[in-house]
Amino acid sequence: MKNKISRLLSLLVILLLLGSCTETYELKTGFDASESLIMPAVNELVAIDLENGTTTKFEWTKSNSYYGGVVIYEVVFDKENGDFTNPIFKTVSNGGGGDTWLSLTPKQLIALAKLANIAVDSEGTVKWKVIASQGGERKETKEIRTLRLKRPAGIGEIPNELFIYGSGFEAKNLENAMQTKKIEDGVFEIFASLSDGQIKLCNSTAANKIYYILGSNNKLVEADNESGIEMTGTGKAYRIVIDFNLLTIRTTEIKAIQMMRTWQYNLGDLTYIGNHKFEVKNIAFPYYHDWGYPEERYRFWIDTNEGREIWGSYHNDQMNASNLAGLVAFNTQPDGSQPDTYYNVYNLADIPSAGQNQDWTGMYKLPKGSENKHANVVIDMSPAGAYKHSVNIID
Repeated sequence: MKNKISRLLSLLVILLLLGSCTETYELKTGFDASESLIMPAVNELVAIDLENGTTTKFEWTKSNSYYGGVVIYEVVFDKENGDFTNPIFKTVSNGGGGDTWLSLTPKQLIALAKLANIAVDSEGTVKWKVIASQGGERKETKEIRTLRLKRPAGIGEIPNELFIYGSGFEAKNLENAMQTKKIEDGVFEIFASLSDGQIKLCNSTAANKIYYILGSNNKLVEADNESGIEMTGTGKAYRIVIDFNLLTIRTTEIKAIQMMRTWQYNLGDLTYIGNHKFEVKNIAFPYYHDWGYPEERYRFWIDTNEGREIWGSYHNDQMNASNLAGLVAFNTQPDGSQPDTYYNVYNLADIPSAGQNQDWTGMYKLPKGSENKHANVVIDMSPAGAYKHSVNIID
């Protein structure tokens, strides 16, 4: 009993002592601004190197925090004649703002140069300073440094989208610009008519677009205005490939397209009708081959200025398996139950078919019930979605 009373009294004393503590603890802040900037040197020239990808480091002295609190740093940039009331770019330092240095990649420096209105293959000046902050209080470095940036002739950033128009192209103006097909990272393709004149390439049809032209070394570079590229063409359909990895533009004229029934019987010639499409109307479908029994298989022969291409399906030479992973073979005449991918069109040179008979790989079959009838056939090479074709029986 005495032990219980003793414990209760001890507890009461502790509570009374806690209740008598009225001192309030507050977070104490206080710091000095960074005294000086370290690098880059005053008016140093930085030639932006897109090929080697070398970063540029900005560094300054550490702020003195009176009570050991964390100081956050922000680096602010402006044009040469700016006063930082409306800076062109600002960002916290590395380490989420805690480090006394900032690294900028060549792509970031290109973006900074653009904001400073520094033209392609030109030199210009920006200035920068550091703002330190703690607990809502901000202090700036007294020193402000200038930096000269040499913007290269090249591509600052590979576009995700690419549009094309111009006097020598099927789409003549920006309002009707055609979007190209992205076939791999940095590579775009389009099938359209091309004649003598200009084509214009841009990454958007909205404001703040970037144009691309061929530079003095015949490689793609960014342009600061709506510049064009002089092209030659016959007015027929072309495959145009713009490769930002190689910085090249390649054009291939599509001179003729034949719908070839196996083995070598031309069912009809498709002609370009515009908007990425080739068509033949009222084509006849005789099934019997010269050797006396039905043959419903076909694919397409394409004659170009670079030679012959064969466009066809993903099927192997037996039509019982796919040459492309994930697609389902369909070895009967299409009757509506075929997979959606059945009529997809591929350049067979791009599909591995090692060990197969190249005379029979990549075939389609004419639709069920089409023997001795007529049809309209369209190859659609539109940039949106898969390349494909259709066979529509008309009698």
